[in-house]
Amino acid sequence: MKNIYVIYGENFEAINDFEKSIAKKYDLSELVSNFEKFILINNEYKVKMLMIGGYSAGKSALLNKFIGKSVLIENQGPATDIATELHFSENEHIIAKMIDGDKKEIESIEGLDIDKALNIEYYLNSDNLKRIKDYTLVDTPGVDSGIERHNKALMQYIDKGTVFFLVIDCERGTIPDSILNFINEATNYSEDIAVIINKCDKKTPSAVEEVKVHIEGILEYNTDKKIPIICTSIYDENVVAKLESLIGGFNDQELYDKKISSILNMESNTLIKELEVIKSKEVCDTAELEEEIERRNIAKRRLLEQLDMQKAKIGRQLDGEVKGKILSRVREQLMTNVEVLADAYKSGIDIFKECIIDIIRPILIKEVEAYSSTAYENVIKYMKHNTPSIKDNNEEVMAVIDNVYAKLKDMIFGDNVWLSLNKKDDGKELLDKGINSYKAITSILAIATDAISPILELIIIYLPNVVKFFNDIFGKSREEQIIEAMQDEVIPNIISKLSEELNNNLSSVETVMFDNISGSIEEILNIENSTLEVVINRKKELESNYSEFIKSIEKDITTLKEQK
Repeated sequence: MKNIYVIYGENFEAINDFEKSIAKKYDLSELVSNFEKFILINNEYKVKMLMIGGYSAGKSALLNKFIGKSVLIENQGPATDIATELHFSENEHIIAKMIDGDKKEIESIEGLDIDKALNIEYYLNSDNLKRIKDYTLVDTPGVDSGIERHNKALMQYIDKGTVFFLVIDCERGTIPDSILNFINEATNYSEDIAVIINKCDKKTPSAVEEVKVHIEGILEYNTDKKIPIICTSIYDENVVAKLESLIGGFNDQELYDKKISSILNMESNTLIKELEVIKSKEVCDTAELEEEIERRNIAKRRLLEQLDMQKAKIGRQLDGEVKGKILSRVREQLMTNVEVLADAYKSGIDIFKECIIDIIRPILIKEVEAYSSTAYENVIKYMKHNTPSIKDNNEEVMAVIDNVYAKLKDMIFGDNVWLSLNKKDDGKELLDKGINSYKAITSILAIATDAISPILELIIIYLPNVVKFFNDIFGKSREEQIIEAMQDEVIPNIISKLSEELNNNLSSVETVMFDNISGSIEEILNIENSTLEVVINRKKELESNYSEFIKSIEKDITTLKEQK
């Protein structure tokens, strides 16, 4: 399925094909490959719209109503314990995407080991889904479904430019604490949030309006934003129109631009710069160009040497200040909420786990994200500062190195996105590998969630042991004793386990970061060298007509700039 978004006021595919043809015209093979693979990423792109709420909120029933058929099982916990994506297709089928990356077609979710599955993809022949084919609606496990399922669902989507729909049961008259906690957390990941007050048929119109006003007040107080709200039910004759209007209220072009357009813009700028390099080398002879290629090879070796020298320092920083700051903030927040934790403990293990993870997850993601962003900048600054001290670097090599630093800065910090396409991978693999490789489109938030997910999973598994220990010693004690035990035993145990898991998993942040930087250094210099080789070959082939070749380049550069 091809997207029809526009870039620079024109159709994406036309722009991409034109720029690919220019790259091909001048034998810039690596850039040609990048444009080819990028169109696959574009065609797979959709805005993810997550339905968040408890079982009683009626999420699945609303979605069934919207798609026009009962596909999602309602009011049945185990069946909705996994994120479920809804896609339009005339050929109806079901795909299970497994945690190990495998995809398999299934007849139904019955018999599927959901512990080994990441999500389910329903491809349905629905007119309503067809009308919103650039969006993917996602039914998520309820916030009361068990924190394991809920957390797994959230962590795979929060870094993908997601829109969050919070579904609230009108009969409750207010926002449940679990939903309010998530709203406060979600604002760290996305500005695109809406609320659906459901089951409004259970109350009179005036009572519904009172609930809406009440919820609006809570939302504005907690987020300082005007969040869109609709009131509906599955018996509302306008429910489909209301949901469609809510979906359409988000600017899909803006969401697309944030995620995709900026990356193509980066590739377009690279193409223009390489054409300008070809043009600028008009007066150079082939011997000079070959020497320039060698200087870039020297620069590459020097830069990678500097990067290796920085690895040990970064490792110490992760083990020291980053880990210490995370543990300190988590401890502080757990202690601040000790009475809330005590109440959650009395309500049962599932509520207690949910409360703990709701506190830990945003801290971990925010701190690792902040560290990752700063670390990238610090690594490059360190490399730049220390490179002149390397022996045998002449002025010409240093000029190459300075140019690489400038391009690295653009690649890493331009719109907080990363673009590096592996010539060995096909485009489809890029989509599947996601954030596990620098060869994908990777945001700083994606790196953070990738590192944090296994930590949270292990903490969730560990928490019942903490509660058992707690029960064995204190049982159902008085409130004061529970709080004291929480402060003296439970929270220290959680911090100790978290420290252990941080030791085991934070290194993945370092690995991704250095892979990103080294991969980009190689890509930058490989593209530049291939550009110089184009000039050498053209000079040899077109000695008599080289001026015409330069005129052609000038024309193409002008055209590329004009379309921007």
